[in-house]
Amino acid sequence: MGYRGSKSSLLVELNNLSHIVPYVHSPFGRVLVPYVPSKALVPYVSKVSLTSIAVKEQRVDGSWGVKTYHLSSNPLRCTLMGFERNYPIKIPTNQLKTMQFSTSSGLNPWFITGFSDAEGSFIISIYKSDTSKLKWRVTAYFSIHIHIKDIAILESVKNSFGVGNVRKNSNTTALFRVDNVKELQIIIDHFDKYPLIGAKLSDYILFKQCFELIKVKQHLTKKGLEKIVSLKYNINKGLTEELVKAFPSAQPVDRPDYTCNGIKNPFWLAGFASGDSSFYVSIENAKNSKQDKTNKTRVRLGFGTNLHIRDKQLLVAIANYLTIWPIHIYEGKSQQSAVLQIRSYSQIVSKVIPFFNEYPIIGVKSLDFADFKKVAELVKDKEHLTKSGLKKILNIVEGMNLRRENS
Repeated sequence: MGYRGSKSSLLVELNNLSHIVPYVHSPFGRVLVPYVPSKALVPYVSKVSLTSIAVKEQRVDGSWGVKTYHLSSNPLRCTLMGFERNYPIKIPTNQLKTMQFSTSSGLNPWFITGFSDAEGSFIISIYKSDTSKLKWRVTAYFSIHIHIKDIAILESVKNSFGVGNVRKNSNTTALFRVDNVKELQIIIDHFDKYPLIGAKLSDYILFKQCFELIKVKQHLTKKGLEKIVSLKYNINKGLTEELVKAFPSAQPVDRPDYTCNGIKNPFWLAGFASGDSSFYVSIENAKNSKQDKTNKTRVRLGFGTNLHIRDKQLLVAIANYLTIWPIHIYEGKSQQSAVLQIRSYSQIVSKVIPFFNEYPIIGVKSLDFADFKKVAELVKDKEHLTKSGLKKILNIVEGMNLRRENS
């Protein structure tokens, strides 16, 4: 008999990775993965939301925000947050130290590119400076801005590049940043060899043109500065009102056309999912028909990725790479967001879970994904159809994310 308690409407968002085993085929190569106390993780439990989703938006200064969009049709049964860095939580520094990974061989370069497609920013900052001859100063930098709970990932990125700095940006966020011209050349060389495949590629192309001007000190000339302003028009969200007024003769350089040419390497997807994908479990009431008055319970697992509409091609590429069919992508009413959902249990256990077992996502999502797999095993054994089995699932779900306690 199915469980009929009040918790049957509970929806929990999970975030992802494989079992912690002695050795894994990881973004660092073949490495030993240490045990991580569960208290080091960041949990999140959400009620069901049927009409809205949250979408990350990158600001001109390289920071980020989350905006909610309402769905026009086929409302989702789950809330795919995917942006855990925004959660209003604090993690003691001594707990952050528990999230360590072997970095003797560095992160896989495709993992870094995938993570950067999800979380990285290419920024051209132009601001007033009384000490500059032109009264304006230009700074180019590459940054990754995430929740402080995953600061260990930033340290791994830094170690892999061998350049940049990692610092605590606020009580809840951490920042990896490279702004030295010589060090930025290493970043440019990386993304030329292991290119971005999302819409962020267009930002990178314009950013690189600005960098080439800065490298030969053209930003110190009036003509060079105006070229950079023209390029900046279509990087991220463009120019501030102050810059538009200050450079009225600057003409926008067209943003390069973007076409997703598919995923080149499995580690790209592991890196991207580490930043922008979610694993979730929903427990909900289900009826076979309007005439069915019984209070049955359904346990559903899903993998979701939630992006700006300009990256809809990328969502299709992810589904194709995982050989998912049919592909379910939902668009928001405002036409500003797109959501990929994989909710077929057979495809979850035969394609999604095996993929991330072989190409693990790193960071605090790993323990939540391990719990996700526990639920999948219980469903496989049909324990979710029993009161005791459903109770096990509820206990797993309630012990995840913000409600996770140190074991």
